[in-house]
Formats: sequence, structure tokens, C-alpha cells
Amino acid sequence: MIFYLGETVLFAALLLTSLQVLRMRNELKRMRAYHAEFQQVFGKTEAALGAIQATVRDLQASGREVVEELGLRIDAGRRLVSDVKIVCANLEAPRARADRNANAA
Repeated sequence: MIFYLGETVLFAALLLTSLQVLRMRNELKRMRAYHAEFQQVFGKTEAALGAIQATVRDLQASGREVVEELGLRIDAGRRLVSDVKIVCANLEAPRARADRNANAA
């Protein structure tokens, strides 16, 4: 009788262990699926970061070109303003002399 009782306890423990193993197996399957999805997302993220790095490099290069072009145009504008001031001064000098001569007479 004790033998049957021991067998029943061991059989119940085996059933519980088997159920737990099946549950853990399903959990591992689910985790593998999550891992595969994570790897795909990580690959896409890595590709996106590579594209972002290339875009940042392109923006830096084009920004540098814009700054250089802007500097050249500012220098040209300053030269033009200087030339205009010289021309205006040259045009105003004869008028000032004429006004002085008219006031002197």
C-alpha cells in the first residue's frame, strides 16, 4: 500500500514537472520570437543611424560651402560699398568746390 502511495506522489510530481517544462518551453519559443524581432529592429536602427550619419556629413559639407560662399559675398559687398563711397566722395568734391566758389564771389 505504501508503495502505491509513493508511486502516486512520484507520478503527480512527474506530471507537475512535465507541465512546468511545457510552460517553460512555450516561454522560450516566445522569447526566441521576441529576440528575432529585436534583431530585425536593431538592424533597421543600425541602418537608420548610418543614413543619419551620412546626412549629417552631407549637411556639414554643404554648410561649410554655404559659409564660404556667404563670406565671399560679404567681402564683395564690402568692396562694393567702399567703391560706392569713393564714387560719392568724388562726385561731392566738385560740388563742394563750386559752392565755396559761389559763396566766395
